[in-house]
Amino acid sequence: MLPFDPLTIGSLLVMASSAPSACQIPKAAEISVVPKTQELVIDTSRSAASLQGQSIDTINPYGYNSTTHTNGFMEGQISMRSEVSLDYKQALRMNAFCLWYDKVKIEIEITPKIVIAKEVAADRCMYKAVLEHEMKHINADRIIVNKYAQTFGKKVFDGLQQRGFIAGPIAPEDTEQISNRMKKTVGQLVELEYKKMEIERSEAQQAIDNLEEYKRVQALCPDYKSPVAASRSSR
Repeated sequence: MLPFDPLTIGSLLVMASSAPSACQIPKAAEISVVPKTQELVIDTSRSAASLQGQSIDTINPYGYNSTTHTNGFMEGQISMRSEVSLDYKQALRMNAFCLWYDKVKIEIEITPKIVIAKEVAADRCMYKAVLEHEMKHINADRIIVNKYAQTFGKKVFDGLQQRGFIAGPIAPEDTEQISNRMKKTVGQLVELEYKKMEIERSEAQQAIDNLEEYKRVQALCPDYKSPVAASRSSR
């Protein structure tokens, strides 16, 4: 299993250099990205029959005339959330406020789960072969998350830097509106990068489910007979 880096990017400390003279950031703004993973769950409670027809994200590499059986699949999810903390002070000699980013924290979390048919789990050889294949999907997610933990931080940094990290002077009646807009901006920057991550993740997962890989898994256990195939042939 590939190691999972709990703090890939750490913290970026930034200072705005182009803030208006009436509003200067009093301290560095902190941007942190934290990738995390939950414990791997392996579910072997479902029958092989119940796994057939399961919606799988990757494309079946077999031809249209081939009969295939689902022995297992990866059901892991990647979730993301961001927290934005702002700070403020009254602008010098003005009835207005300066509002700036204090902390931005982004968490990317994997909840890995592998489902393997109970009949497959009962066969030592095929269980090992299927589990090895599904772990390739889990490790692909780990690689993607570790990579994008770095790009998330850079994209947020670049986006906020373009806006100077600070707003003001702001009239008292406008502070709530501007505050919400500043928080929304972080969400938009993160969401855009998350969509890019989803596309790359799909491509990485599809690359694993190729015809050669499927044939390799089957060749590891030539004596294994799918209970689904046996059920259909007996009808």
